[in-house]
Amino acid sequence: MTKKILNIKEIKLSIEKSNPPNLIVDAKGEVTTGGWSNGRLIPYIYIAPPADGIYEFDFVADSPDGIVPQVITPIDAKPFVWNGFPDELKGVKIYTSSNSKIEKL
Repeated sequence: MTKKILNIKEIKLSIEKSNPPNLIVDAKGEVTTGGWSNGRLIPYIYIAPPADGIYEFDFVADSPDGIVPQVITPIDAKPFVWNGFPDELKGVKIYTSSNSKIEKL
């Protein structure tokens, strides 16, 4: 089952030179047990661009089935490639089940 991860530890933004340029969003976080997989960022869908230029994502992963180690475990999101990101983008905010973090361009 897909769920938000426990918490976000790090966000890294980089611009890939192309036409149009791509924004690469990398994120690292933690999950509650071993066995989680397929970490990824799910972008929010906006009717109008956010006034502050901060675009939001959920950091989710697939939770394990069965017996798993009961220890906080690191997880990386698959890099999110944003082709032709909006000019008004000033940064991103990523939400998890217990916290959020903002990284500005």
